[in-house]
This record gives sequence, C-alpha cells and structure tokens, in this order.
Amino acid sequence: MELYIFLAIFGLYVLISLLILPMQYRFLIALKAEEEKNRLKGKKQGDMYDAMNVSELSLHSNLQGNPLFFLANLFASIMYRVRHGGGGK
Repeated sequence: MELYIFLAIFGLYVLISLLILPMQYRFLIALKAEEEKNRLKGKKQGDMYDAMNVSELSLHSNLQGNPLFFLANLFASIMYRVRHGGGGK
C-alpha cells in the first residue's frame, strides 16, 4: 500500500514538473540571453544579479531554488544543452 502511495505522489510530482517545464525552459533561455548580453558589455554574472531589482531577484531565486521546481529545472537544463549545443562556457 505504501508503495502505491509513493508511486502516486512521485507520478504527480513528475506530471507537475512536465507541466512547469515550458515555463522553466523559457526562463532559462531569457536568462542565458541576458547573461550573453552582459558578457558582451564586459559585465560579470554577479554584476547582472546586483543590477536586478528586488522583485526580479526574488522571482529568480524562487524559480531556481524552489524544491518543487527541481525536476523541471533539471529537464529544462538538459533540453537547453541538447538544443543549444552545451549551453555555453
């Protein structure tokens, strides 16, 4: 019985992650574009985060640091690296 409950919860988590995946992927593309734009200006990644206002920084930390989004972030990162050839650096 416990196994069925675990599998149901895990399946729901995977389903939620797949539903969130397009949003996380678009966020990752926008973040990489912003990083590239700042790199061309000679700014470092830390400068980009220092220039963010509080609401952008809060949104970013919630989208990247929330444990609910871990699997979606992982899938989005893999998708980005496959589609964009390694993801830079």
